[in-house]
Amino acid sequence: MDRLDCNRNFDCFAGAGISADFAAGYMLEVLQKEEKTGGIKVAIISDRQVAGYYYNKIENQFVLRDIKPYLIMIDAQDGNKDLKTVSQIIADLTEFEFGSSDCVIALGGGGVIDCTSMAVSLYTGKPGYIVIPTTLGAMIDSAVSLESFVNSGKHKDTASVSNCQNAVFIDPEFLPTVPAKFRSNGYAQIIRYGLLANPALLTDLSTITDSAPHDMRLFLNRVYAARAALERKNPMLLTFGNEIAAAIEGYFRFMNYSEGEALAISLYASLPEKIRSVLVPIYSKLGLSIKLEGVSGSMIRKALEENLSRNKDKTVSVVDYDKNAEGKLEWVIRNIEKTEAMKLFERRIAVISPNN
Repeated sequence: MDRLDCNRNFDCFAGAGISADFAAGYMLEVLQKEEKTGGIKVAIISDRQVAGYYYNKIENQFVLRDIKPYLIMIDAQDGNKDLKTVSQIIADLTEFEFGSSDCVIALGGGGVIDCTSMAVSLYTGKPGYIVIPTTLGAMIDSAVSLESFVNSGKHKDTASVSNCQNAVFIDPEFLPTVPAKFRSNGYAQIIRYGLLANPALLTDLSTITDSAPHDMRLFLNRVYAARAALERKNPMLLTFGNEIAAAIEGYFRFMNYSEGEALAISLYASLPEKIRSVLVPIYSKLGLSIKLEGVSGSMIRKALEENLSRNKDKTVSVVDYDKNAEGKLEWVIRNIEKTEAMKLFERRIAVISPNN
């Protein structure tokens, strides 16, 4: 088991099989959950697919310690990653009378983690909280994020809270069962960090197989270091590509494009032609699209305009590129009026939807 440097104030570990071997021990020894009348309670929050594969493995380590976990099943795909699902989790924790001597475990991808993190942060019982991400995207982003977000209708990330996890257990043994569509959630984030902070991460993508990067500890530490560098420079950089991605996801009400698929195509649209040509073989290898499908560019422009209209400020901040004195590409934050922002977005949409 390796300790990762995720630049956070909670523990982060990586290793094959650690989720099934060490979560219970961490809860009892590090979180110091002591026996009480009626015993310690543990809730494992997951979705149907992940629980079907892995719940018994997570459960067994607690059963061996005479602790029978509660399984709370949720549907946290992006269309249901909302306050209703968060409320369901809080209601279950309340019904089971969870308190500060108990523990909650999020077992799943980004949607499960976001909903669980928000529920635990809002719940007044204040149980301990362990995150076990099961997708690459959740391993590099949701599990170690400082905030959790949920959606409302077709609008993305309309509510957020600060996270309160005590530990994250990253286990590459989960990755072979991730559906191909949702692997893009991890790939897109790596592409963004690679473009903005560490181009070597783009090369690292060639080492990713259906199972995991060759060296998970080294790979994740590189990803976390890239994100930390961006956070220090300007956290706004981490929103690069979000606007068009949110419009694509929202137009389809989170049904057609996964978060990663939408972000990947938005990132591609937002780059100069020279860099796009370099990314084409990487996108092809990873199964990522470089063109909009199933919707016209004009409809995405309309969705973007609607999203911008919800911002009552006269100007918006957009991540863009420029050339420095040496002619090298550099990333900048442009604070521009909404009409100018739409012109910029229209140019980007034309790259991925050239005929409309």
